[in-house]
Amino acid sequence: MSKLIKPSEYAKQSGISRQAVYAKIKKGLLKAKKVDGQIFIELDKSMNIQSKDGSDTIAPKQAHKDVVSAKDETIKVLKETIDDLKETNRLIVGTLKSEVDLLKEAFGEMQQLYRTQIEHLQIKVPTQIEYKKSPIDENSFVNIKELSKVLKLNKDERKKFKKAAIAMQKSGDFRFVELENEIFALKDADYSDFLEAINKL
Repeated sequence: MSKLIKPSEYAKQSGISRQAVYAKIKKGLLKAKKVDGQIFIELDKSMNIQSKDGSDTIAPKQAHKDVVSAKDETIKVLKETIDDLKETNRLIVGTLKSEVDLLKEAFGEMQQLYRTQIEHLQIKVPTQIEYKKSPIDENSFVNIKELSKVLKLNKDERKKFKKAAIAMQKSGDFRFVELENEIFALKDADYSDFLEAINKL
């Protein structure tokens, strides 16, 4: 017939802590049951239990075995915990390394993308095209000096004519063109109105 003993008494008689006793109960190493809401350990005859009043107590060898077993179990649990922590640490390091590699790759891609956009947006200076003015057709236009001679203008009239020709050319008169800072006049044009204006000056 089994006997019941409180976990605290079992711990005292066994020389182990109450936490170790509850751990053994949880793992099924000790039989326990509740009586009136309190937990008691069931002891069979092989455990040879005696209480303080002289009744059966735990045999020293069994108590020693229980202590060693509890210590071994604790060491085993700690080793498993350390192994789990090492594995977790290895996984974290691996994950972080993968994240760093991904960030490096993403940074490289972004750098390349921005470089392409910057090169695309760079303003290229267009090649300047030099336009050469067409030379004056000598058959159609004549130098102001030559036209002054053809019109038989005196020295004073020539000065007035040149001054007026420059003003007319700037105002858009089709009879006068400028080329390399020199005024040319249309040969066959009518200058009668022009001459009248000069005479009035």
